[in-house]
Amino acid sequence: MSKRRSTSSPRLNATRTQQSTPPPAKQTGAAARRPVRAQRPRDLRRWALPAFLGLAGLAVATILYVGATTAPAQGGGAAVRPVLGLATAPVVIREYGDFQCPSCRAFNRTIEPQIRTAYIDTGKARLEWHDFAWIGGESRDAANAARCAGDQDKFWQYHDLLYQSQGGENSGTFSKDRLKVFGSTLGLDAVAFNACIDGGNHAGAVQADFANVSAQGFNGTPTFVIGTQRIVGAQPFSVFQAAIDAALASR
Repeated sequence: MSKRRSTSSPRLNATRTQQSTPPPAKQTGAAARRPVRAQRPRDLRRWALPAFLGLAGLAVATILYVGATTAPAQGGGAAVRPVLGLATAPVVIREYGDFQCPSCRAFNRTIEPQIRTAYIDTGKARLEWHDFAWIGGESRDAANAARCAGDQDKFWQYHDLLYQSQGGENSGTFSKDRLKVFGSTLGLDAVAFNACIDGGNHAGAVQADFANVSAQGFNGTPTFVIGTQRIVGAQPFSVFQAAIDAALASR
């Protein structure tokens, strides 16, 4: 786990576990546009309503499916929030991580698989990714690249590959050229993916996440918020288990 001395410092050091109660997040929703009612002959109205209800049901099913992988980003405008798990899962695990952070890699390699098996795959919880890219330029480029992979529905595969490939901080491991190579190993559309990396298409969303982290006063990676509990670092699975079970019991 790494720790940031202050919100203005570019470096973080190791820190100890801490738990506190974050303020409840405000949720907003997009207002639906009222459909325009047109005059229809009686025979058309007989089938128009059933057809409309059928299309509405299909739309709801599509929204639930898409919600299993993405959700609106907080402060990221039109960007999407990478989410692993069902949109209907009752508990949200918010992870704030940096792809160059060794403790984040430890969590991904040893603890996250247990959480996936016990809670995400069973529909009890979903994992919501927030970029906490503080270590340097390669952290920001890697975060942008992962979201570029997400444009092709492969955020989580790319996310895992970055942690598997982690090297020295800002040593060239996550240079833009290497990030493009990672994309080719996953079979991504190279033209679109490479253009997304070079153009920094998701740099604004990555920066918005960092601003949100700073506003909340987080100072270590990875940081997790589960219900009313905050967990810092790659803590044992039992710590996450207790927090998730408590969140489930409170519902």
